[in-house]
Amino acid sequence: MELNPHDLLRIKGAEELISHTPIPNWVEESLAISPYVVIRRSRAATGQVAVGVRGPERNKRFPAFLPIDSILSRISPERLAQEKGWHNHSKMIFQCLDRVSDLLNPASLTWGPTGSVGFELATGQEVVSKKSDIDILIRISEDFTIDFAQKIEKELKKNPYRIDVQLETKEGAFSLSEYTISEGREVLFRTMDGPFLKEVTLGLI
Repeated sequence: MELNPHDLLRIKGAEELISHTPIPNWVEESLAISPYVVIRRSRAATGQVAVGVRGPERNKRFPAFLPIDSILSRISPERLAQEKGWHNHSKMIFQCLDRVSDLLNPASLTWGPTGSVGFELATGQEVVSKKSDIDILIRISEDFTIDFAQKIEKELKKNPYRIDVQLETKEGAFSLSEYTISEGREVLFRTMDGPFLKEVTLGLI
């Protein structure tokens, strides 16, 4: 089973989690309502994967580890984009995903919603609020030019909701908006070993 950061994993419950600190009561309550955890960008021991539990409030997130054998099913952001389940949601924020799809699909880009929008699409639990942004990941390669990145950023800004895009590579991820204005400067690169500043050379070919 291929596992990537931002994938949502269905599990039995909090008893499956491995943590070096006490597990808060709200973690068990949250997983009883919606038994899904999200893969974190962090290294884990052999046979485990780093995950996070989403709480009832924005400031409640709990990092833990999960035995890979405990995974019941996996939902990737890309799968959510392919299924277009947002057509079944009446909230305006979900309808914006049609615009994102119309922009990215013709370019044959692999993408998908993450964050609260992706979580609600995958689980059916209502976590999206009026203050929510739309989080998107796009998996890119060396032919993703700076000019194309700037075009995407410009079009996405026309949406009524703020759209935060992470560009995912095999080594890590970085912000689309930060990349488009980097002009050769370093950007914050998020990896399995933590974040660091790095000059991204995509688009120079």
